[in-house]
This record gives sequence, C-alpha cells and structure tokens, in this order.
Amino acid sequence: MKLRGPADGRVLTALDEDSPAEVRAKAAAARRGQARWAAVPLARRKAALARFAALVAEDRELLAAVLTRETGKPLSQSLGELNALGGRLRFFLDHAAAALRIERVRDAGGTFEEISHEPLGVVANISAWNYPWFVGTNVFVPALLMGNAVLYKPSEHAALTGLAIALLLWKAGVPRDAFIPVIGAGKTGAALLEADVDAVFFTGSHATGLRVAAAAARRLIKVQLELGGKDPAYAAADAAPAKAGAALAEGAFYNNGQSCCAVERIYVHARIYDRFIAAFLAAVKGYALGDPMDKGTFLGPLAREEQLTVLAAQVKDARRKGARLLLGGGRLARPGYWFAPTVLDRCDHSMSVMREESFGPVIGIMKVSSDEEAVRLMNDTEYGLTAAVYSKSRERARRILSRVDSGSAYWNCCDRVSPYLPWSGRRHSGLGLTLSKAGITAFLRPKAWHLRPG
Repeated sequence: MKLRGPADGRVLTALDEDSPAEVRAKAAAARRGQARWAAVPLARRKAALARFAALVAEDRELLAAVLTRETGKPLSQSLGELNALGGRLRFFLDHAAAALRIERVRDAGGTFEEISHEPLGVVANISAWNYPWFVGTNVFVPALLMGNAVLYKPSEHAALTGLAIALLLWKAGVPRDAFIPVIGAGKTGAALLEADVDAVFFTGSHATGLRVAAAAARRLIKVQLELGGKDPAYAAADAAPAKAGAALAEGAFYNNGQSCCAVERIYVHARIYDRFIAAFLAAVKGYALGDPMDKGTFLGPLAREEQLTVLAAQVKDARRKGARLLLGGGRLARPGYWFAPTVLDRCDHSMSVMREESFGPVIGIMKVSSDEEAVRLMNDTEYGLTAAVYSKSRERARRILSRVDSGSAYWNCCDRVSPYLPWSGRRHSGLGLTLSKAGITAFLRPKAWHLRPG
C-alpha cells in the first residue's frame, strides 16, 4: 500500500496491508489479550493511559509533522488537534471509575438488586483520517479504560499516524495484545468485520456505514456509526453580519472543509444578506493557502485525490442551475490535490452543493426571508449531525434550533466538539454516540444481579 503526500502527490512510503489471515490472527491475539487486560486493576489501566497522554504531549511537534505530511492538514491545525487532546483524555481518565461502579438499585424485600458493568470484549475500531487523534481517542481510550482490547484500523490516508499511536500506547504500558493496529484499505476493513470481534465502532461515510452495519447485523454484534453531515447554519435578521460572516467562514473552511461538523450550507436572512456576504468573502480571501508544513498556512490540499472530482461536479451543477460563483471554482494548477476555496450564492435545494456532502472547501449560500423558511430548509436533508444559528437573541436561537433535527445545536458558534457533551448523529449521520459520560459506558455491557442471602 503506497502512501502519497497530498501536497505534491509523491509517494511518502509503502506499507504492507494485512491479509484476511493476518487479520484473523490479530483478532485471536486480541481475544487472548483482552481477558488479561480486563484483569488489570483500573488504577493501572488509568496510569498507562495517563502516560500515553504525556508521551503525546512530549512528541506533539513530530506527530503533527507526520499528520500534516500524510493528510495535507496545515501544520498549525495538526498542532491544534494534538494540543487540545490532553483535555479530552483527562475527561476520560476522570470519569472512568464512575462508569465501572456497581449500582445497588434496591432492596426488594431482602433480595438485593444490583447492576455491574463488564467490558464488551474485543472492539474493532475503524477510524478516520481527518482528525485521527480526536476520532481515534474518542473510541480506543475509553474502550481500553473499560477493559476492552482494541483492533485499531486507521484510515489508509493516516496509517503512519495510526502506527505512531500504537507505538506510544505500547510504550506507555498498554500490552501489545490489548491494542493491535490493523493496516490496510477497504479489503482489510472488510476482513476485520468478519473477524472474531464483539463490537464495531466506525467513522466514515454514510455509504460505507451501511455496509458496516449490514456486516455487524449478520452476527448480532454491537455497531456504532459516526457518519457525515450536511450541516446547516443560519444567520438570522438580528445577527451581527460581520461577526457571523467571519465565524461561518472559518466553520466552513477550517481543515479545508474536511470535518464531519464543518458548515456545509448557509442560510442568511435577506435583511443582512449583502453585509454578510461581504464579511464572509473578506474572511475567506484572507486565508493563507500554501505549503501545509508552513505554520502560517490556513488552507492546504485535500487529503484524497478523488474528492477533487466530487467538488468540481458540485460547482458545475450549481452554476448550471443558476448559482453565482463569488470565489474560486475549481482545481488549482499545481502538483497535489488542491482545490480553490469556493463560494457560491443564489443557491437552492435543487443543487447538489446544498444537499450532498461536500467535504471540501466549497460552500453554498442561500437567502431566506424568515426564520420559518430557514427551519424548513435546514431540515430538508437526510443528515442530522449539527446545526447553528447566529442571532443576538438566545431565545430566538433556541426556538429555531429546537425545531431542527440534529444531534448538536450551536448558538453563535459552530464546528465545535466538547468531551463533556455527547457526539451523535441522526438519520444518515450515524448511530450511537461518543464523548460525554455516555461515550464511556458505550464500551460496557450491564449485568443484572439478584442477590438473596441464604
């Protein structure tokens, strides 16, 4: 398997892909290792994951450079992901003990009823390339803390980061048979779904998520899907157009738009439309595009060459149907996977740019005449990950967002994740959740105890 750098398309390195037989062997090793790891006292498991957090912090400059070279994410943003990781890991460490605590429910006339919590067993974690540290640790850290073994398949576009994660976990004291990397692309992932595992946690596209769910259903094992979005944002009539324009530009173009919760479509009230557009364009034109290894770069290349075709088709479709191209519009004439930051307005829902996931530096904007129209359009989607409203009124924003069918709601912010809050999607955006206390107990199964003294 050849890994190419998105900035210039050159081969970075080649890695051997795990064959189906190798995947089965790794699953068998994880099965043996899980029982031993679960028997390790929680205090020691926590100590190992705390050491992992410390090692990541020590090596963050090198780890960020690896991530940038293989995904094209600007170095400042790779460092931002790693710098923010510590708080997320601390959340898991702080709440691990409570998740495992035995619950005494009641004394039913001398019969004591309790609930204990046991590990799922062997967890297959098929992860993503766009935020491999965030997305990965959301799964494998609580899974390990709860006593599970993890078969970790990083995206083939972030395999070097996946191997670095494994080395640091082993160095920190997690046994090699409790965390096992599985390297490869689609065929390797398919083999992992057929292996002896107790749960599958997948992050990726809706189309692949359907195949993962079908494979898991055949064996009646737990499945959790963190899928994509077509996340809407609405700038209401009372929003500050300059602030909303700048904030939503960043929400749309941070990480080159390659975020599940990136702003993917924008609705703006007619009263502030022209001022919003001016502020939005000014912000995007100010973003430095260039070498992702330069810490001053804000926009780098796309991680995947095939996405260039998707974005070009969306722009062509929108323009053919009457959208106005305000900025960008196509691939840049340079080596690598570069697409110009693109802004379209006069959009409507006949256009794919307003309905299908872009996952790149392309945004469609639409003028609306009322909050009612905005709500209707925000809900006109198969996805349901996040939604944002910009307004001076908290009550107005809450009234609008309470009617939008999404897992997360933002008032005067966007493209934000907190470990204290559940991360979940609705409909095509996924099944299950990560983060929050519920994102820890997701890696446990309850056992009911009926205890009657003799």
